[in-house]
Amino acid sequence: MSSVEATMPVLEAMSEEARLKVLEFTRKLFTSERPANPHTQLTSAQILGDLEESRKQIARGEGLDMEAALDDLGRKHGFV
Repeated sequence: MSSVEATMPVLEAMSEEARLKVLEFTRKLFTSERPANPHTQLTSAQILGDLEESRKQIARGEGLDMEAALDDLGRKHGFV
């Protein structure tokens, strides 16, 4: 079943007022003046600064073991 097929019965069961609210909300989503990417572009200096800080954290032993971190995420979300 497609998203449209699943959504249509819900819309049909709504009052006209509720359908108009959904239409207006949907229209705002697709006609927003916001940029498509909500994240600001980083400068080279910011990226290099973040990298330097990351390397300092790893040198101090503050980094995570990536294998353990991925296993933890997998267990948390039911993938492992």
